[in-house]
Formats: sequence, C-alpha cells, structure tokens
Amino acid sequence: MVAFIDILGFDSRVKNINSEEDFFEIGKLLYALTETERGYNADKTIFKNLTVTAISDSIIITMPYHDPNCAMAITIVLKKFQYDLISTSFATLLRGYLTRRHVYHKDRIIFGKGYSEAYRKEREIGHAPRIVFDPRIIDDGRQKVLNYKGKVKVDHVFNYLMRDASDGYYFIDYLKPIGLQTAESRAQLIEERSTIKVFIENCLNLYKDNEKIIRKYEWLNNYISLTEHYFENANNA
Repeated sequence: MVAFIDILGFDSRVKNINSEEDFFEIGKLLYALTETERGYNADKTIFKNLTVTAISDSIIITMPYHDPNCAMAITIVLKKFQYDLISTSFATLLRGYLTRRHVYHKDRIIFGKGYSEAYRKEREIGHAPRIVFDPRIIDDGRQKVLNYKGKVKVDHVFNYLMRDASDGYYFIDYLKPIGLQTAESRAQLIEERSTIKVFIENCLNLYKDNEKIIRKYEWLNNYISLTEHYFENANNA
C-alpha cells in the first residue's frame, strides 16, 4: 500500500517568504515532518514495516500489504498527520491518495507503479483537503469485514472513513475523535476544534475573491459541519 500526500499551499508559502519569521515558520514545519518521519521509521511496534519519507512539499508512506496491520497502521498515521497539522499553529492542509500496487521504497528511494498511480491520482481527485482511498481498497476491505469470523469486536479501518457525497470517494475522517485521540479530554478536543473553526473562517474571508483557493475552504467548512454530531454528548469524545 502506498500513499502520496501533498502539503497544500507549500509553494505559495515559499514564494512569499519576506522575512526571517516566514523562513523559520516553513523550517519548523519541515523539521516537524522530518522528526515524525524519523520516529515512525524507527518504531518497532505495529509500524515496524511502515516506511515514511518527507520530501519538500510531499509525504510518501508505504507498507507491505501482507502485513496484517497494513491498512489500519497507514490510516492511523495519515489521520494523525492531517489532524496535527490543522489543529495547531501550523494551520496546514493535506491532500492525498492511497492505493495498492508494487513499489520500491527504501533509503529515501521511491519508484514503482504504486508510487506513480498515487502521485497521479492525488492530482485528479479535486481541490478538497482530504486523503482518498482507492475504491479497490474499499472493496477489499468490505470483503474482509464480511469474511471476519472472530468473536471479538475489532477497530476496523472503516471507522476512520467518511464517504464524500459529491463524488462517492471514501476519505479519512480526520476530524473524528477515534483511536488514540479518545485518550484526550473532551475540553482539549473542543478547544482544538475551535482553533480549526477560526482557521477556516479566516481563510474564507482571506480568499473570498480567489475562486480557485476558496473552494477547498468551502469544502472544509462543509466537512466540519458534518462532524458536529461527534460532540453532541460526552460519550463521543
């Protein structure tokens, strides 16, 4: 499985460096991504077969499909990347595509059909800041759910996904408090959600005359409204 992730607006930030502060803001973002990359690559738990490479404005994540934790591990990492970048001072959006094909990924060398397809499809899925799952992976996941014979309830990857009504694609529901996030207090999650809302409102005002850019914030504003029900009662956080 291979995911190609684009850091949205990165080129614009680089072109608009006008001060030392601007330079260091980009530096902090890249340093954070590099440190996260190093951490996951050194992790020997469920992420032991996961490989992450952060290059400029892109993040590539791969994991062998034969690893039983593959889909869940990649989904957890991608969700964390998205949420951490939008809910903090980084105020950064990601867009990406996750597929399943052959790929070589070692020592920061990446090539293969999987990488090429993920790279191409990321540019074809529209403006929305979301990480989309290849429909083939969704179909395969549904079949595994149907064939599951265990008696213990499992935390399945579908719990992390939402279907986009506009085109039918499934994407990672990064605003849903699930998994490790449920260990955080409700107050903390609501505070982070407020930070995200302020970020969206500011961008809607800032780019109101830029038809190309504002579309992704309109999508984001609609998406966050669809996730309000996660906070309707204390049992959801």
